[in-house]
Amino acid sequence: MKNGTEKYIGTVEYLSRLYDYCNAKLFNGELVKPVITVQQDVKNKTNGWWSVGKVWKENAEDEGEHELNITAQQLNRPLYATDKDSICSTLIHEMCHQYAQANNMQDTSRAGNYHNKLFKKIAEEHGLHVECVATIGWSHTTLTESTAALIAEFVKDNPASVIYRAPVFKGQCVKTSSTRKYICPDCGQTVRATKSVNIMCADCMVYMTEE
Repeated sequence: MKNGTEKYIGTVEYLSRLYDYCNAKLFNGELVKPVITVQQDVKNKTNGWWSVGKVWKENAEDEGEHELNITAQQLNRPLYATDKDSICSTLIHEMCHQYAQANNMQDTSRAGNYHNKLFKKIAEEHGLHVECVATIGWSHTTLTESTAALIAEFVKDNPASVIYRAPVFKGQCVKTSSTRKYICPDCGQTVRATKSVNIMCADCMVYMTEE
């Protein structure tokens, strides 16, 4: 690859424009733009993150700015899709955390790892489809059809141009995931688990079945 530094800078600039677009279209321009970063997740576990603290500063007296990061390995994904994780679903997911913090909403617990039903509500109100993962709550997010159509309009004028860092995220290239999806036969509620489990829907009091 030639001009790697320029392409890296271009990637961050592209994500910055995408943030502005999503802020305008999905959040009514309410969010204050943070520092957009592309950093490696050394544990190779997360799609991205929102920093609760203002971690970027110009000097010791500066109040600082929050950080919204898209994991460098995870840029090896579609920009947008409705049937799988995508760069945009991660970006909007983290923007939902930003929205929650800006409005003093407690959307996570367990050191920020467990996404509660308030996060689910916020995400669904801002263009995401949300599913529950057994150990970390309402954290699995994908784009709705209407949100994907919005992003498609952005891409018409801003063709995707990003680079990613190797190695790519676990399980991206070869489908080796053992994740299972369970569904309540009565209400349709879904849960994901990494092994076979006996799990009951507490709302309907019936056992969920593996899909």
